[in-house]
Amino acid sequence: MTSRGPVAVFVATSVTLAAYLFPHFALPGVWWRGIPAAAVILLTGALFFGRDMPRVYGLSMSARSVALSVALLAALLPAFSWALRELVLVSPLTAERYDYPLAHVHQFFQVFNDEVVLRAALLTILLAAFPHPRLVIFGTAVLFAVAHHVVYRPAAFIDWPALLTIFAFAGIANTLFVRFGHIGYGFALHLAWNLDRFNSWYSIDGVPLTEGNSFNYVEGNRWVVALSIATFGAVWATFRKTLPDRDNSPLGVLR
Repeated sequence: MTSRGPVAVFVATSVTLAAYLFPHFALPGVWWRGIPAAAVILLTGALFFGRDMPRVYGLSMSARSVALSVALLAALLPAFSWALRELVLVSPLTAERYDYPLAHVHQFFQVFNDEVVLRAALLTILLAAFPHPRLVIFGTAVLFAVAHHVVYRPAAFIDWPALLTIFAFAGIANTLFVRFGHIGYGFALHLAWNLDRFNSWYSIDGVPLTEGNSFNYVEGNRWVVALSIATFGAVWATFRKTLPDRDNSPLGVLR
């Protein structure tokens, strides 16, 4: 990978984070807020990383990887829908799906920005500075779970079972990214869950839950926790021995 100076990396990181965070605070509830954020993130990457941008942002994918990612998304959508309906929505928890197609646009770009910034760019930079993929995978998964806990405070307190699920989801996506060098499979997992999970209003005994509090009933559901941890364990067992190191990583290294 072409050498990048620390100033360039710092500026690119700062602009990218600002573009990523700004819509959450300045445009809450606006369905298109993720689109300009994605444009600025991609433009910043193109300016600072040039031809390396697709690799840094996890967008360098073969036609086969794209096809497999789409197939994974198609398989996970009904699977997650079934799990939410049959395993999670048990009395007194109920959900009312809202019919707002533009919400799907928001979910797509929010997940895209999450995966580019918090998965690909973050892990690529961390692996360049700290070439220990197993520790980076687990460490950033912990940070991802803690970030959810912090973001929703003080309005909501996310309990440890829900945080375990969030940790496992991040661990799965992290492992797939480090192993394959692109966000396709993690994006499919993340988008399928969000499309099924966040397009409904959740209530307990008819009393609406805030988004933060709903984590304790959905992600904190015992079946969701168990399946998430089991899946992370299976993915980790499958790929841990083939995770690339500093010298042969398909991600390249920012030196």
